[in-house]
Amino acid sequence: MREDEIIEKLQRLGLTKYESLAYITLLKLGPSKATDITKESGIPHTRVYDVLSSLHRKGFVDVMQGTPRLYKPVNPEVVLERIKEEIIEDIEALKKAFLDLYREAHGEELPEIWTIQGFDNTLERAEHVIRTAKHEVLINTPFEFLKLLQGEIKNRRDIIFVIISNFGEEIPDWLKGDNIILARSGGAPWLMASWIIGDIDYALFFGALPKDRRREKFYSFWAKSPRIIQNYMHWFYTIYFDNSEVIKPLAYERLQKPVSLVNIRTLITVLKFAGLPRKAEIVGKLIDTKEPVTLDGEIVDYEYTPLTANVTFKYNGKQLKVGGIGSYFEDVEGEKFILLE
Repeated sequence: MREDEIIEKLQRLGLTKYESLAYITLLKLGPSKATDITKESGIPHTRVYDVLSSLHRKGFVDVMQGTPRLYKPVNPEVVLERIKEEIIEDIEALKKAFLDLYREAHGEELPEIWTIQGFDNTLERAEHVIRTAKHEVLINTPFEFLKLLQGEIKNRRDIIFVIISNFGEEIPDWLKGDNIILARSGGAPWLMASWIIGDIDYALFFGALPKDRRREKFYSFWAKSPRIIQNYMHWFYTIYFDNSEVIKPLAYERLQKPVSLVNIRTLITVLKFAGLPRKAEIVGKLIDTKEPVTLDGEIVDYEYTPLTANVTFKYNGKQLKVGGIGSYFEDVEGEKFILLE
């Protein structure tokens, strides 16, 4: 990286141009006198002491007392790691403050669906979905776009992937993980829109890919709402997955247990590979009373149709019907399903 690029990046971290020059010079020279820094960097002698004092306050420079006084650069890894932690803390604090401000001004949460402009921004959101998911990610997209996500997919061996695409005959190595279910799209090719859904937290939707990915006129839609995303997941399975050919099953026996899921149809899809009965823990609420419950027992059966998805759960000698979010015919509305073995 060129020196002018380094200076530009240091300025983005809050240093002035002279402070950036002084720090770079100290990294080259090691512990030095102010006069040596002036000669090497070109910083005016009248400014150099103020610049070095400011760098000391900001944690970039240590002062070695003596005659003459020497200035020593702080290890870049140490100072940059500290800055990174401070930036992350500030970002998290700002996110909370902005949400609180919006809630106070409008009396509601931020809008649940909004528009993302630009292909690169869409790709960034898709990567974010995969990176932040805790349980499962559902993907329906052309292989052209799927390839752009391979780095994020390879990094996540701790969640379940259900991926639908227009696969060829060969499955790439980066899609052969034990935790990945692959299906070749079919049955409804005119509906080959893209969905990237993470748990019930985030969902990204867009239509045909742009011919020029740099075009800022490309738009996608971003949602954050459990109720809405639950519907998206329903459509993902009933419109796409159920009309596709599974070409790579889940290697359930090789997965690290427990396996946690949040969507009833993903649970049933996994059970088709895992087999029954299956010891499990279910977190949710009773349909009649809305009382929160955590049930330890055994899944002994399931029902799966375009309109219905539930499991039969054996608990304390009785059998309960457990559905997903929004259930009202079943006994329990399941919010989290944990397969224990």
